Amino acid sequence: MEKMGQGSLPEKIIVNKFGGGILIKNFIPLMVERLREQIKDGYSPIVVISALPGVTDELLKNSDESFLETLKEKHIQIMTDINFNKEWLEKAEIELNKLFADLKNDLKLTKTVLANEDKIIAYGEKLSATIFTFYLNMLNLPAQRFLAEEIPIITDDNFKNANIVYEISEKNIQENLQEKIYNSKVIPVIPGFTGRTAEGKTTTLGRGGTDTTACFGGSALRVEKVILWKDVNGVLSTDPKIVPEAKTIENINYQEAKRAGKIIHDKAIQYVKLFNTPLEIASITNPELKTEVSKIKQPENGAKIISYKKDTIFMLGNFDAQHVNNLNNLLIKLKIDLNPNTFLYKNCAMLKAVVKTDNINKVIKVLHKEFIR
Repeated sequence: MEKMGQGSLPEKIIVNKFGGGILIKNFIPLMVERLREQIKDGYSPIVVISALPGVTDELLKNSDESFLETLKEKHIQIMTDINFNKEWLEKAEIELNKLFADLKNDLKLTKTVLANEDKIIAYGEKLSATIFTFYLNMLNLPAQRFLAEEIPIITDDNFKNANIVYEISEKNIQENLQEKIYNSKVIPVIPGFTGRTAEGKTTTLGRGGTDTTACFGGSALRVEKVILWKDVNGVLSTDPKIVPEAKTIENINYQEAKRAGKIIHDKAIQYVKLFNTPLEIASITNPELKTEVSKIKQPENGAKIISYKKDTIFMLGNFDAQHVNNLNNLLIKLKIDLNPNTFLYKNCAMLKAVVKTDNINKVIKVLHKEFIR
């Protein structure tokens, strides 16, 4: 895959991924503020958006049309909460009614067929993208919704965890978004998480699918950067519920992001790695609090992130034998039975320890104090 020639697309594009966690009354106006800031600085923003909180689960668990009215009210309510005026509320409702009519028909399909289930749960992102597109236009920010099936983003037929067919989809997104971004100055709003097969069947991209859409778009359009907006201060050194003073990690490399698990899914990482596309994980309330994910040749020594799952602690960073020895000594002092192992990867190391204790929170606090600088 060759890099596109100069002038084929504007050089200063930013892909903004807005996840479900920030699609609430308090944060949606801030999403617009971030886009205005980018435009003021000479960038052309693209939006990739998730479903409203809880909507995907509702679509998954409901098999008939009885819940549709409640689901519709939820979307109408968010428009009311963010002060849609009467004119734009009516315009948006017309489009939402079309989507709900389609959803009602699709619910008559057998949901046990994976292809049909994908088609149904993809409506969550389509609904939120529709609302946000109308919201931007109401605020005099020209925007246009681009469904993944319309671009189209082509995938294989591995329903519920589909893989993007890169070269075909790259060409499609370049051809369909170029004129809108460069000449019409329109903000594309793309529902994340979705695509379609070559035969036209709707697919979903699996866990972290909206991140995958955003990073794919960033790679295909050779953008300035991709920003994954969050309601937290970037990537934190540990769970702030356990350690309130957890710090924002300024930068991590691709391997560290991959091994950390919850930061960004492998599928998404592969796309930003293609052309070393800069990736940021940033706070929607304070963009200065962010973590940059990039190619780092030599990571700094020591731990960056401490996480856990059940009885296993993971310390991510760049470790030597002394770090492992220090960890052993510390946990022996705490009278904790453990079996530490260090797993070495390219430009990344992960120290994994199985801890037999009922108070893993205490262990996290001690490790954070001793190892995070």
